[in-house]
Amino acid sequence: MKRVVFLVIIILLFSLGFWGGIKKTPLQSVPEKIIAKNFYDDIPADLILIPVDFSQLEGFDDDQISNALPALEKSCIVLEKRYIQWQTFCKKLKETPFFDDHQLRSFLKREMQPFSVNHKMSGVFTGYYEPEIEGSLVKTQEYDVPVYALPDDIFRINLGDFNPKYKGEIIFGRLENKDVKPYLTRREIEDPETTMPAEIIAWVKEPAELFVLQIQGSGVLKLPDGNKIGIGYAGNNGHPFTGIGSIMARKGLLKKGVYTMAEIKKWLIAHPKEAKELMQENDRYIFFKKMEKTGAVGSLGVPLTAGRSLAVDPSYIPLGSFLWLQTKSPDGTSLNRLMTAQDTGSAIKGPVRGDFFWGNGEKALEMAGRMKSYGSYFMLLPKEKNQSLSYAH
Repeated sequence: MKRVVFLVIIILLFSLGFWGGIKKTPLQSVPEKIIAKNFYDDIPADLILIPVDFSQLEGFDDDQISNALPALEKSCIVLEKRYIQWQTFCKKLKETPFFDDHQLRSFLKREMQPFSVNHKMSGVFTGYYEPEIEGSLVKTQEYDVPVYALPDDIFRINLGDFNPKYKGEIIFGRLENKDVKPYLTRREIEDPETTMPAEIIAWVKEPAELFVLQIQGSGVLKLPDGNKIGIGYAGNNGHPFTGIGSIMARKGLLKKGVYTMAEIKKWLIAHPKEAKELMQENDRYIFFKKMEKTGAVGSLGVPLTAGRSLAVDPSYIPLGSFLWLQTKSPDGTSLNRLMTAQDTGSAIKGPVRGDFFWGNGEKALEMAGRMKSYGSYFMLLPKEKNQSLSYAH
């Protein structure tokens, strides 16, 4: 009889949610979705935002958080135009003087609500940087590798315009008679017999340096007279991206376990004949445009901030979002800091996935090329709509 009573009590505890789960009651997905939609209209079904306390953000009180302020202000310029819900917060951020980390940290704790993304789901975080390479505005014997602008004959097709289930899917092609065909591959574009219907905006010395520039998406050209011009991403040929590191590793051309971009670039420059064939195994080709100013500009349309700008998948994380990142640096130390989502990348896919912008120069290349860490992030939203939230502990 006692055993029966005990079993009944256990069943009741499970049915009421008390057994090992009393702290999970705030984690209902429906209210969280409603809260998120107060800010963003297109939250996907598999993105779960759970309100948490700032105490769950590892290292939040130790971050030199004022270093993030320029990036936050740049994101706010766009956010307050796109979302009425951000206007009050961004106005306060712009008008409040911050003299040290403590003041900015206190402001964020007072004005913002952190949310864990997909129950603190772990994802991969890589790094990227802004290359600076030698270039020329005219073709010479030394500078003979063309940097193409977006071709005149390329079409950008948004499949979501034809069927809602393909929302966000973009393809590129060209017209042959009345048929849309895939655009030229890298091999076809680089074929000497191909006449590209595209402006050549500059010339560079090394095919390998242009290749790395295409992987990064933007960069700086240092001209022979010492002046510099910025070039940024204008579009791609629509073919899938294949990582050069995996190709070289498969062929046994790199030391086992070593795939840094610095090593790859060095090898490609030293072996130009083999490099051409290897690079052409990546069908993806990037086209560029001249920028008014030097400095990398992300997909949000604002200049990136080294160490504070993150590339994300915008189908999950809206561009401009404030994020608290928890991952590891290439040296294995904790990399916990306030970031903002200001860029995208063809390989950056999924609800928890990021590309950390390290800046420009050789040090940035060295760090970006070695970074591949697991981690998570939290989204920070203005608290105005979230006053009644309970925390998940």
